Amino acid sequence: MFDAAAATGASPAEPSGEVAGPPEAFAHPLLALMPERLQARLRECGQVRELRAGERLAGRPVVGFVQQGALALVEERVGVSVEMHGAGSIFGWETCLSVAVAPPAFLAVLPTRWIEAPSLALNELMGEAWMEHVFARHALDRLARIQADAACNAVHQVPQRAADWIQALCRIAGPELRTTQAILARALGVQRTSVNAAMKLLERDGAVRLSRGRLLVLDPDRLAHSACGCRSASRQGRAPPSLAAP
Repeated sequence: MFDAAAATGASPAEPSGEVAGPPEAFAHPLLALMPERLQARLRECGQVRELRAGERLAGRPVVGFVQQGALALVEERVGVSVEMHGAGSIFGWETCLSVAVAPPAFLAVLPTRWIEAPSLALNELMGEAWMEHVFARHALDRLARIQADAACNAVHQVPQRAADWIQALCRIAGPELRTTQAILARALGVQRTSVNAAMKLLERDGAVRLSRGRLLVLDPDRLAHSACGCRSASRQGRAPPSLAAP
């Protein structure tokens, strides 16, 4: 079986970061809408963490609020990403529900920064309706995305899927992406040579340009034409055009 982790040279890393700083260090769009009690709890026990693109984050019982970049949730048994967390999202909330829940593992597809707090520190808030509503909504969103990803992986070829991932990353971080073909291969769970062939097609079409450690989106319309569109459809709560029932 292809070892995508070995192909990237990535190994689990302890994220850099330091204990709670000034209030602006904890800026996050979803946190701003939550009760002051939770915000105060995060300022008390939270930390701001970072990973470089290509580094992996081993499963840890924490709840994270992504500020910038993109983390791909990786199913280690099959070596493929099943979800992507961009700026403004939450990860690890399920570890608040039960100590028996295995913490998720992640791959930083882009340089990523997030706020995190131990799950146990937030577990005391779980009896409150607003908290349970937030987590229930995220559970439904995750289920829809995982179902769409599973169908996409079964139906679409690597060039379409790679274009779709790049399009999603562009929405998160803009047209200049600090990532590599090896990292994309790890996220897609495919050989680096397959992603390399897909990138050559996109470069030939004028959609992207590659340089060392950088991927620049030149023409979003041409990129969209090459992409399968599954991630865009999933974000909008509808079936992808290529997967919808006739």
